Amino acid sequence: MNPKTPRRFARRSVPPVVAVFALLAGAGVAVATTFAAGLPVRVPDHPLGAGAACAALVARHEALGSVNYPASEVEPYVAADPANPLHLVGSAQQDRWNDGGSNGLTNVVSRDGGLTWSTAAAQPVFSICAGATPGSPGYFHRATDPWTSFSADGRVVYSIADSFDAHGPAFGGASAILISRSLDGGDHWETPVTARLDTSTQVLNDKESVTGDPLLADRAYAVWDQLVSPQSNANPSAYAHAFTYRGPTYFSRTTDRGRTWSTGRIVFDPGQNDQTIGNQIVVPTTGPARGVLIDGFDLITNQGGACPFTHGGRHCHGSSTSTAAVIRSTDGGTTWSRAIGIDTQQVASVTIAGHPVRSSDELPEFAVNPVNGFVYAVWQDSRFSPAGTAKIAFAQSTDGGLTWGDTIRVDQSPGDTPAFVPQIHAASDGTIGLTYYDLQNATPAQPGLTDAFIAHCHAATSDCGNPANWAAGGQTRLTATSFDYTTAPDAGGYFLGDYSGLAGSGPALTAFFGVSRPVATNGASDIFANHAG
Repeated sequence: MNPKTPRRFARRSVPPVVAVFALLAGAGVAVATTFAAGLPVRVPDHPLGAGAACAALVARHEALGSVNYPASEVEPYVAADPANPLHLVGSAQQDRWNDGGSNGLTNVVSRDGGLTWSTAAAQPVFSICAGATPGSPGYFHRATDPWTSFSADGRVVYSIADSFDAHGPAFGGASAILISRSLDGGDHWETPVTARLDTSTQVLNDKESVTGDPLLADRAYAVWDQLVSPQSNANPSAYAHAFTYRGPTYFSRTTDRGRTWSTGRIVFDPGQNDQTIGNQIVVPTTGPARGVLIDGFDLITNQGGACPFTHGGRHCHGSSTSTAAVIRSTDGGTTWSRAIGIDTQQVASVTIAGHPVRSSDELPEFAVNPVNGFVYAVWQDSRFSPAGTAKIAFAQSTDGGLTWGDTIRVDQSPGDTPAFVPQIHAASDGTIGLTYYDLQNATPAQPGLTDAFIAHCHAATSDCGNPANWAAGGQTRLTATSFDYTTAPDAGGYFLGDYSGLAGSGPALTAFFGVSRPVATNGASDIFANHAG
């Protein structure tokens, strides 16, 4: 399975938390608050392609059949400075391709909680189109999977990319996990450091993330999956049908604020014909798992493959199973536990008028609560709808990922309206925010009309594992006007990203998400930000 090929205003202060009311509901107390959003703000972009080297590369790939979407931005991610929560740094794919990746990544900065944004004066050089020259770490055709994170003291910002070559045999060419750092809050980015480089076309490094340790300012961690093909002429689409394919989790760390990174190494191998995807590390700062590294991912086990769960075999059935899972390290990433299964994912895809939407499908997202140390996981799931429509599943752990509570539905989309591409984050007061898209405003004439929403479980609630405590707050619209998802770049389905961004701006939350036309006006898609609280 190759996720890079088609598959599945004016300055103002952050709004305060306002009056609370409570009502009895089930086993706990449901708490609703006035939870309002601001006005969505368009985030500036940085289209690539003006240089001769980039123009020649784009022309060559178009001649080979690839389709480029110039001035499009997709798959945004955003992080907040722990020393100044109004300081945000985001990243997104710039100029998306239909068959994988983009011409480069664009990084942006806000210093007022997301009300205004500026592009980085010197962007990270993760690709040829971003300015990489022969022999430099970023000398690759394309870049993808943007992710950002701050050091514990806010003095370093990390930006990571999966950079790769395309149009070769098997997985298309060399691939590398590259990490750049900024020492001035995201305005200028240093030459990337290579955490892992593989030149073989039989190897693909994929779906990486970076996390600054929230307790140790000199440390940060990167994780990703690596797909391994048995032969150089194998078609990547054959991945799920050959026992000799595999997809282990790789890990790298820095102990010197990003000046150097360890060479990526395997920390979890699910076995032949199985893989992990969507690896991301969270680190509780309080509670029983304070300082523990918790890597969450989707574990895909196929018929004939291993099922390496500490919870036994109840999660393994059928020919292919996706399971939200975690592994843990109590020694800073030196050693890791076996996989702990959270729950089998009832994978829910999305279509619009019969055409696939490339949503997050099987990819879970993870967050940790800064107040109590609870760990949260969300994913798209079909179990909550008689028709199998995508809704958002949620599970929480109160002991640092060792055990997990029941899976509940947390989106507030009406009826059988699909809810998809979830993202989760906990604000400084412990309020949990959940963003997603839904199609409740679509019509027969315009089936792709889409909006972004945020639901929440307030910090004052008794238990966010109780669905009533999510329903009490309803959902808040983040988009002022519906956009048409069918005008988004088509990359194995209408595509605005496998994930979006959500960060805490003090007690409020800043959402960072993609939209397409007619709201997008500079290319097929743009990035917008909005705050809620």
